[in-house]
Amino acid sequence: MAKLGHHVLFCGAFFMHVKTSKLSWHTEKRKVSDLVATSYNPRKISEEDKTQLTKSLQKFNLAEIPAINTDNKIIAGHQRIAVLLALGRGNEVIDVRVPNCKLTKAEADEYMIR
Repeated sequence: MAKLGHHVLFCGAFFMHVKTSKLSWHTEKRKVSDLVATSYNPRKISEEDKTQLTKSLQKFNLAEIPAINTDNKIIAGHQRIAVLLALGRGNEVIDVRVPNCKLTKAEADEYMIR
């Protein structure tokens, strides 16, 4: 259960007294090239960091899996996906974390900055 202030996050909306299914995450498989980067990713990476990330992915593979929304939009892992694509691994199928219901844009934005 995600707590935001005194609110509890329930699938796509804030409710105080109405109970619906709680937000939960599960692992699914997706092709790297099917994942959609968001244009407003708040995290940036320097060329040196990109080089280090590339070396890390080549040596250790994808140890930390990306999180996506139900529509395949990337919520976490933009840089890892970009490097995988640059390495020619777009046809590879990887594990991703997916919520049980679509996050709103505001929720996805909040997730990206935390």
